[in-house]
Order: sequence, then C-alpha cells, then structure tokens
Amino acid sequence: MTHRAVGFGRGFPRVWLLPIGALTILLGVAASGRLSRSIVADLIAWWPVWIGLGIAAFIFRDRKLGSYRVSGIVPLVALGFVLLFLWGHLAGWSIMPSSSQRLVGPNAASFTTAALSADIDGRIHVSPETDFLFQVEPLMQGGGIGIPRSEEQVVDTSVAIDLIEPEDPGLYVYAGWDLRLNPGAVWSLDLGGSLDADLTALTISALDASGAGTIDLGTVTAATPVNISGSFRVTVPAEFPARVVGTASVPASWRLTADGAQAASPGEGWVITVVGDTSLTVVER
Repeated sequence: MTHRAVGFGRGFPRVWLLPIGALTILLGVAASGRLSRSIVADLIAWWPVWIGLGIAAFIFRDRKLGSYRVSGIVPLVALGFVLLFLWGHLAGWSIMPSSSQRLVGPNAASFTTAALSADIDGRIHVSPETDFLFQVEPLMQGGGIGIPRSEEQVVDTSVAIDLIEPEDPGLYVYAGWDLRLNPGAVWSLDLGGSLDADLTALTISALDASGAGTIDLGTVTAATPVNISGSFRVTVPAEFPARVVGTASVPASWRLTADGAQAASPGEGWVITVVGDTSLTVVER
C-alpha cells in the first residue's frame, strides 16, 4: 500500500525537514558560540510567526494550489521566514529583543573633552558615528561579551568614562562592542581587545592600545602620544609628521633614528611608542 504525506495528521511532508533543520542548525551554531545566544530570545519573540505557520500548515494540509499541494508549499514559506529571521537577528532589527541591548551616553553638546577606557576579551569596533557623546551596540556574532555599563566622572565640560562588562549578561552575549564616538569632543582613549578602530575623523589627545588589530589615525596639530602593546597595524596619513619610538616595520620613506624611525615630513605629529613585546607595522595611506 502506498501512503501519501499530505500534512499534519496524515503523514509528515519531508519538505518540513528544511525549516526544522534550519532552526536546529541555528540553535546548534548558537550553542557552539558562533552565534550570539541572544538568538534564543529573538526566536521566542517571533512566536506569532511560528504559531501562524503551524496553523497554516494544519488548515491547508489537504488543499491544492493548482497542481501543488499547499502542505508542501507552507514549509518552503517557513524556510523563508527562518532565513529572514536570521538576517534580522544579525542586522539588529528593532523588533528583535537582542537589538535593544545597547548603551547610550550623555548629550554630546555638554562636553568638550572625554577620556574613555574599554578593555575586553573580545572585539571592539570604533567609529565616529553617533549624535550622543558615545554609544555602544553589540557585535552580533557569538562570544561571551555583554553590553557594558558606564561609570562616569564629570568635571565641568570634561568627563572620564569607564566601560565595564556585566558580571552576568545571561543570553545577551556577543562577540564584542560596536563603540561609536562623537567627533565633536577631544578624546583620550585607552582601548584593549581585538581592535578595529577608525579614528580618522576624531580629535585624539592620547591613545593607549593593547591586544591586537588595526588602528587608522587621522591628523593632529601637536605631538600626540600613542602607546601600542600587542600586535597591531597602524595607518597614518602620508606626508604627515609621525615617528615611532621602538622597533617596528615602517614605510621605506621613513628614516631611522637613535630610538626608532621618523616620517619624512618635519614637525610634530603622532609619537607612537612600542611597549613591551609588541609587533607593530606602520603604513601610510
């Protein structure tokens, strides 16, 4: 006897293995740490979608759309929703609970100078893209880093900010922080982690960087200290004053000095000091 799978209650269409398998894979990848565990909270928040698909599968289990059984089409629609859900999770759609995990700083107009410290065992992406003084959003890939709280000390128009990881972030753990800084303030930065820092549009008074990664520097009008510890690639503007104190790989146009190397352009600019056992490569753009 031949049995035909037409829907729930009368067999199980194999095509349902596609969305069920996709959801299982997502949960497995999250459990392995390659996706944020916050995807579980997002899955729960989408419960009307999942229930609606189940109801549709039951109602249309015996119906046809032309020569096609709807019971075979609904699982494909479900797979589309699973893929849409994954995209929304990674893109940080506002309807996702995971996207609400962020830290927003004070009004940028209140401060002219700011010192910020952030040191994590994860990734820190820095960019000059916020209307607030600073803003922290999650990097949605998997990891063990929660969104920080900030401790702030204010003196007149100056503020010192310390970003501190939560002790128990629960499901809301990520690969690191997307740190956005307002270009209207003068910044002193102390950053530690796996850094990808675009500082070209920021005014920097001092920079301490530890860990590994890339740092892109802009222009300065005075001697500005940069202390580097770890493994970094630092980009400086071509034909702009800069020098390195210590051992580093530098552009061929730079000249060697008694304590390091100097860019061809005269004047005061970036003073990059190699701290400890550091691998530093300086390039020009």
